[in-house]
Amino acid sequence: MKVALYNLTTTTQYGGVESFVWEIARGLAARGEDVTIVGGEGEIRRPYENVRVATFPFTSRDALRKLPGLAKQYTLTKLAERLTFGKNARAFMRRERFDVIHIQKPYDLPPAVWFKRNTKTRVVLGCHGTDFFPSDRRFVGASEIAVSCSAFNAGQVREHYGISPRVVYNGIDPQQFFPQAPDPKLRNQVAGDAQTILYAGRLVRWKGVQYLIDALALLAQMRNVRLLVAGEGEYRPILEQRARERGVADRVNFMGYISSDALAPFYAIADVVALASYANETFSIMSAEAMACGRPVVGSRFGGIPEVIADRETGFLAEPENAADFAARIGELLDNATLRERFGQCGRERVLRLFTWDAVTERVQDAYKAIL
Repeated sequence: MKVALYNLTTTTQYGGVESFVWEIARGLAARGEDVTIVGGEGEIRRPYENVRVATFPFTSRDALRKLPGLAKQYTLTKLAERLTFGKNARAFMRRERFDVIHIQKPYDLPPAVWFKRNTKTRVVLGCHGTDFFPSDRRFVGASEIAVSCSAFNAGQVREHYGISPRVVYNGIDPQQFFPQAPDPKLRNQVAGDAQTILYAGRLVRWKGVQYLIDALALLAQMRNVRLLVAGEGEYRPILEQRARERGVADRVNFMGYISSDALAPFYAIADVVALASYANETFSIMSAEAMACGRPVVGSRFGGIPEVIADRETGFLAEPENAADFAARIGELLDNATLRERFGQCGRERVLRLFTWDAVTERVQDAYKAIL
């Protein structure tokens, strides 16, 4: 099977979708498939065997937003960026005659129509969110099948396009994220003798870290506890101000960006891992990573998070934007080491069953076979 994993940003930036493409490429190649990553001109590569990479120029959305009238046209400029990329890749895609072209964004549906005109290729629409655009329904017929990162996301796609995607969860590497003894030196360095709550991710409003800070303020009235924040983003100054306003600035450690390669030891020193997203969360890689490391997780009862965290089995679900509920659930875990241990063990088992890259690759390959 000759497969193109087509996504501009795979070779230009880091992120969840990009990791999905790289890991699926590696998994398919290991299963004997002929795999090519088709990305934008950029420097990002992973040293995976038997994975070919082809890159093409494009006009970036940032450059387009400098043009008169386009400064705030976010959807339009993202679509235009993808169209310029598709135009430059078109001759290559037609010449290669792939059996399957797997796109990761609805923005790539119009180029998929071009690619199919002179070939017998089949198109898989990968869905990781709601990157819809005006008139996109007219192009969705270019795809023979769609796959979504969660049942929640599949429902969003079904409502918008009237199609029913297969659910193919995102994955993590259980050999990179695994239970390990906490490093006492690291724990002392970042938290002293306090109990620890860890959040790892981007610092944007909808990730809800502000509610974890509010929950910390409630918890700190009764116990010695710290919130470790691993991540960066434009919302960080507002979060720092919120910590000061809540009187817990000395209990919040903003550690900055920590690469995924270096995160496992931080999960190991966390008593509880927490995320309070209330928008745009179709899956939760952070929850899967934490569970793979044997840590209990408290997450929002929102989006795809409940499909990752099994409530009262691998952690707790709390109501979105409800700091008191988060404080209660986190506090229950901080007070009960036996429960933390049990949830951690069950979490690791759940990840090994559902969220490994090998399992994800098998589901993707099954989707390909279904349309060939």
